Amino acid sequence: TYKLEVIDISQPANPQFGKELNLSWDVETLFPYKDKLFIGSRSGMSIYDLKTPATPVFISKYEHLRSCDPVVVDDTYAYVTLRNGNSCTGFTNQLEVIDITNLSSPKLVKAYPMTNPYGLGIDQKLLFVCDGSAGLRIYDAADVSKLDDNQLAHYPGISSVDVIPFNTIAMMIAKDGLYQYNYADPKNIYLVSKVAIVR
Repeated sequence: TYKLEVIDISQPANPQFGKELNLSWDVETLFPYKDKLFIGSRSGMSIYDLKTPATPVFISKYEHLRSCDPVVVDDTYAYVTLRNGNSCTGFTNQLEVIDITNLSSPKLVKAYPMTNPYGLGIDQKLLFVCDGSAGLRIYDAADVSKLDDNQLAHYPGISSVDVIPFNTIAMMIAKDGLYQYNYADPKNIYLVSKVAIVR
């Protein structure tokens, strides 16, 4: 059985185990946002209410074709990347934008073709997508119906895997190292540094 365990860390020296939730075997990512928890799995995205953090409550599930599925959210939309691959048994490579204004009934807004997307991140209305061998893509997500027309930057030739944008710095892990990009000015995003990984 696969479970999500809730741990109370209000007393760091004495953490307490709380509620356990049964999950499917194929969970890939957890994304807490405000008082909700978004769980990405190979079969879809589940949404839980965290108004009482010790007892998460299931709200809904958005299902898609079986595929690897990281997820990030903002106030109105969830963004998921689907990719094919041996462990995911998927047959599609795309970015999906899902309307979550009604958490009980998430709806697909639009899907965008990708090369082989992995992790993604969002800060305000800047969406960062690690598109595997196609590198890092950065979009202005103010209009989710026109993401393909609003790509702000593209860094090809890097096997990008995951990205965390925080406080104007996007930290991206790739197969050859850790990259840091400054996005303080979205019209002038630039590489700050790279720490190579020697294998």
